[in-house]
Amino acid sequence: MDMEIGQRLKEARESKGLSLEEVQETTKIQKRYLQAIEKNEFSVLPGKFYTRAFIREYASAVGLDPEQVMEEHESELPTFEDEGFVQYSRVNKAKTNNAAQSSKAFKLFPSIMTVLLVVGILFMVWAFLLNGNDSNGGSTEGQAETGGDDISVPEQTEEPADEEEPKEEGNSDQSSDEEGESTDSGSSDEEEKEEEPAEELQSELVQEGSGSFPEHVYTITGVEDPKVTIEITGRTYLEVKAPKGGESLISPIEYTAEDSPIELDMTGKEQLHVKTGNAPAVVVNVNGQPVEFPKPNISTQKLLLNFQ
Repeated sequence: MDMEIGQRLKEARESKGLSLEEVQETTKIQKRYLQAIEKNEFSVLPGKFYTRAFIREYASAVGLDPEQVMEEHESELPTFEDEGFVQYSRVNKAKTNNAAQSSKAFKLFPSIMTVLLVVGILFMVWAFLLNGNDSNGGSTEGQAETGGDDISVPEQTEEPADEEEPKEEGNSDQSSDEEGESTDSGSSDEEEKEEEPAEELQSELVQEGSGSFPEHVYTITGVEDPKVTIEITGRTYLEVKAPKGGESLISPIEYTAEDSPIELDMTGKEQLHVKTGNAPAVVVNVNGQPVEFPKPNISTQKLLLNFQ
């Protein structure tokens, strides 16, 4: 097609009578990214995953078929090779800097060893002189102490130790009974704790989504107080909400592995909605058990968890 993808999305938006602020509210994509898409300035966006995910969201919001738009404008979109080249350049630059620093440290090593050797020799000389002075002073003090009149020291008489009071038989029997009762009660408490059944979490996929941005619905049972954490292994756009209250649990922005893990406060919440632009790099755990994205080949996916 003669029209670029950004211009096509802009015209579709204007034909719907939508402003950029309204599209931002619908897609949760920042306005500056939407403007960059309309101008085909994809270098402003965080990366390839986000470029494709944002364009799909934009096309869906203005009434276009996301897959058709992506297919017809495939040649305009950035490829994996472009992003890989940037990462490779950063790695080479870091290796070069590390090699230069190692070379400087190696050149300074002989000077450092010489300084340490001189300090060690000076310390040994100082210790030798100090020991000689201590030995002369010590002999003089010893002679001074041995001279003079003898002083008799009275012998200390040892006082008899207090006799141990005999233990009352009645008290000993009573204490042994109390110890036995406490031991029995402790063991019974432990048995009761062991008999209490542990919570068994079960997750069931009740609806598998379809299309370019599928939403998968899970039912989570067997847990009263869910502890949800999100692990991130790569760069990804992420948005997490509690749908019933409309509460946003984390900001809809870009996250990396350095932000992992993300712990969520699920107090009083019955649902959890997760939206990501790079599903292979995101793992949602409920009480330590992962809830998987069913379509590993699709980057943009959603999860809706219903806790029962």
